Amino acid sequence: MRDFDLRALQLKELECLKEIDRLCRKHKIEYFLSWGSAIGAIRHKGFIPWDDDIDVSMKMDDYLRFKEVCAQELDAKYFYQDWKSDPYYYSSWAKIRINDTTSVMADMVDYPTHNGICIDIFPLLPYPYAKLDKKDARLAKLVTFFSSKRLNEYHLGKYFYENDKLKYFPRAFCDFVRDHAYEKLIRSHAQEECNYYLCNGCHIYDVSFPKAIYEQSIEVPFEDAMFMINKEYDACLRSYYGDYMQLPPMEQRGGHGNILVDLERDYKTYRSERSSHANEKSAL
Repeated sequence: MRDFDLRALQLKELECLKEIDRLCRKHKIEYFLSWGSAIGAIRHKGFIPWDDDIDVSMKMDDYLRFKEVCAQELDAKYFYQDWKSDPYYYSSWAKIRINDTTSVMADMVDYPTHNGICIDIFPLLPYPYAKLDKKDARLAKLVTFFSSKRLNEYHLGKYFYENDKLKYFPRAFCDFVRDHAYEKLIRSHAQEECNYYLCNGCHIYDVSFPKAIYEQSIEVPFEDAMFMINKEYDACLRSYYGDYMQLPPMEQRGGHGNILVDLERDYKTYRSERSSHANEKSAL
């Protein structure tokens, strides 16, 4: 059961999406509403009523340009998050976080990464095959495994990738291998004729779509504004979700688990309060 105002959260995320859209239009960067956000745009003309996040995808060149633009022009109320800007961050895609807010899994409140309300920015990698080949699959697993080092240090290693062996690897080594594997993966087929886009949606690159699906973007209404989606969204969504226009059963209409959300208080406040509470208990 959610104990926060879902609609208020959605409207806060919508503000963030408008900032992303502003930067992308100004610099001619193409983006696409994706996954549940794409379904929401087509089926509901806005958020899926029970959805608690926004997903955006960008082709790799646009993804890298967007990062550069954010470094110069992103509104100060937001934070561009990847493992370069936030050394405790563990995912292989970027997020735009809203400063002075909170959105965090309840069991990760103490973890010292930026945990403001966010939008996911997923890169689309040009790829020659419909599925990962063995070599690239190994690279993707290295990225996933060594990205979990800091989670492991905070006894959260099992949250995304269960392996106690991480504790035997120095942090600097983990960062080096992760970065090297990631760069090799995203650059390995850059000069080839690629027929697919490989989607990084869950720490491992395991979803691909024919390149033609992302050849063009169109505008669609989403809440009170117009945003971009890939023109062939129907083929994309049906290949992954099936009949996405059919509402799911009530028991499947949920969000992202037990998350703590606060639109007014910074995530650091919760971390500080929990730390103070723990110290008080230990003093008893």
